[in-house]
Amino acid sequence: MFRVKTGPSSLSVFFGEQCVVRHTQDEPFVHAGKGKWNIHGSLVSDEVAEHAPLKNASYDAAREVIRFSGGDFSLSFHLSEHEGNLVLSPQRSTTGLNRVRLHFPAQPDEPVYGGGAQYRSLDLRGRRIPLWVREKRVPERMLPHPATRFKGMDERPSMYPVPFFLTGRNIWHSFQCQAPVVFDFRPHRSYRVEMFDLPASIIIGQAEDPLSAMKQATRVLGRQPVIPQWAVDGACIEVQGGAEEMMRALKNIKESGALVGSMWLRDWTGLHDAGPGKKPFYDWYWNRENYPSLDEVIRELASRGIRSMAYINPHFSIEGSQFAEASLKGYLVKKPQGGNYICDMGGFMAGILDLTNTAACFWMKEIIKNNLLKLGFCGYMADLGNYLPADAVLSTGESAVRLHNRWATLWAALNREAIREAGRTADACFYSKTGWVGSGAQAMMVSTGDHPAGWGRETGLPAALTASLSLACSGMGLSHTDCGGNVSLLSRRSKELYLRWLDYAMFTPVLRVPRSAAGTWQYDSDRETLTHFARATRMHRALSGYMRQCVRENALEGHPVMRPMFMQFPDQPAFARVQSQYMLGPELLVSPVMIARQKKLRLLLPEGHWVHLWNGRAYAGGEHTVSAPLGQPPVFYRADCKNEETFADITRKFR
Repeated sequence: MFRVKTGPSSLSVFFGEQCVVRHTQDEPFVHAGKGKWNIHGSLVSDEVAEHAPLKNASYDAAREVIRFSGGDFSLSFHLSEHEGNLVLSPQRSTTGLNRVRLHFPAQPDEPVYGGGAQYRSLDLRGRRIPLWVREKRVPERMLPHPATRFKGMDERPSMYPVPFFLTGRNIWHSFQCQAPVVFDFRPHRSYRVEMFDLPASIIIGQAEDPLSAMKQATRVLGRQPVIPQWAVDGACIEVQGGAEEMMRALKNIKESGALVGSMWLRDWTGLHDAGPGKKPFYDWYWNRENYPSLDEVIRELASRGIRSMAYINPHFSIEGSQFAEASLKGYLVKKPQGGNYICDMGGFMAGILDLTNTAACFWMKEIIKNNLLKLGFCGYMADLGNYLPADAVLSTGESAVRLHNRWATLWAALNREAIREAGRTADACFYSKTGWVGSGAQAMMVSTGDHPAGWGRETGLPAALTASLSLACSGMGLSHTDCGGNVSLLSRRSKELYLRWLDYAMFTPVLRVPRSAAGTWQYDSDRETLTHFARATRMHRALSGYMRQCVRENALEGHPVMRPMFMQFPDQPAFARVQSQYMLGPELLVSPVMIARQKKLRLLLPEGHWVHLWNGRAYAGGEHTVSAPLGQPPVFYRADCKNEETFADITRKFR
């Protein structure tokens, strides 16, 4: 499948008909060197002592090894094939070599996608993308201590970066690297990938179309499973304040006609009264004072078809009994000078579970199985997979900086194992906001993160859509949004923003509605909003059969539930850079309103015949300007599609 072509001063690797490695002495494929990390509190900087282009290349056909050399450095790659893909396996030829920059061939103006959850644009061409798992973008003074910063890697931080990209020629690249990675898509002739350590391997695949490319890639990298039916069938509502508030909220919601699939109790363990707002107490036991008879309430809700969800993370409040137990057993991350690493979590102090400690992970899984799943919770948020201090000392002796990105994957794997060991894979799931390469095989559902409540293209509602589409181009095809965005001192919800976010969320796999601080707009702030919310839940339920088909397709084929237009219509170049509309599965086209006070929307329909979901009118492919009232974002379905009758029935009920 691959072949290597050599010349007097050049070397190229072809995979199929495509050139995937191109090297000349003037434009070397490899630049390599030595470096070290300097750690100053929570800030990490990189110091490169030596660096050089490796201008010479040779190929050993018998061993299938390419050797690059230059100056005092040399680096070899073994070439092989796996699952029909090309694998480049680095072989460290120079002692201490730990910095490498590779230049992959590109075509001018070719679009490129991926990088995990990216917020600014779907097409990454012309951009430099640092890949470093990082907390949401807020002022530094507001970040708790564990939010490790890597100098030069936090220009556009992502909570779910993935070192993976897909080109307009349907060639995909996956970098099996734990250390920080930088994608530089600014040059016209190359895609530059800088890695702050040698990767275990680089996997390159090619396909006839984007959907086939994602099928190939997820076969190797892992696919998210089919989530339980209840997670798709009704809205997930967060409640806070104890059992009475929980039942009051449920009563109001049910009276409005809203369809609830689950209730999310973030504060089931009690609350810290610290900082702006109240945060869960990190001692993972049922708080019987706030939620008396919680076990009975969970059973009662289940009998009515409503599941209960919880919250957990790998941290322990220092006042809690689990912190004392974990400390005694040596299960917590340590400081360089000894003792537990105690971090400010935004107004209170907590220790961090050492996810490299096998015994600590076993202990944590037992907490999840006994304190959450046995209590009756069917799902939960597995939060904070990104907080690992740069100078932390781990049980394995590994560098905390080197392991920082993979920390999120370790946390996801622990939760996946706990659900599996409890025998709950059919009816339980968790979701997370952080991830890295390998998380696709572990994460069950992804939230696109804490977007500020606003209309900002790179931060607010539009960024939530872009993040889902870029995740879809990175092998994570099952994601959803936190409806309404994250409210803080810097962002407040307006009523219009909340209603438009609901309009978007009802055409995503999971309709989840977090509860924000008092004084900001909520789903039940007034009668009109509650009525709008109820309609959104009924719409989401009406689509649940189709949505489950899409979720199964993602699990079996690796085809994303929410997919960019170019992925479904690769033969129509006009869609290569469209990010304001998307396909929900293969049959529904959605164009949510992302601009304040917008009443009409101009969109592009693919070739063929389309039917407006709300009024049943037929449209031909091409540009159209359509009405976009609140509650009716522009949505179209393919004429004569498999689910045409389902969509036609929705038109009759919701017009």
